[in-house]
Amino acid sequence: MPGGLLLARLAKRLAKPAYGPGDVLKLRSGGRPMTAIWSGPVLFAPGNWLICQWFSDAGDLQQEMFAEETLQRADRAAP
Repeated sequence: MPGGLLLARLAKRLAKPAYGPGDVLKLRSGGRPMTAIWSGPVLFAPGNWLICQWFSDAGDLQQEMFAEETLQRADRAAP
């Protein structure tokens, strides 16, 4: 692997997360507001990942892991 490519991958893996625990986020594709409870790198993929929690329409607590680039800050005025 060329040195430049290795350094680029390493820099992406060590980049400071854009979001952190407590941030209210939503998927860029839409969806419910979610609260981030963990943010950081993972071994299986480059970049930063977040574990988020939200409540379903039925009131059930949901949790999933998302790549940082798939998320954006939620509008806090939204229901």
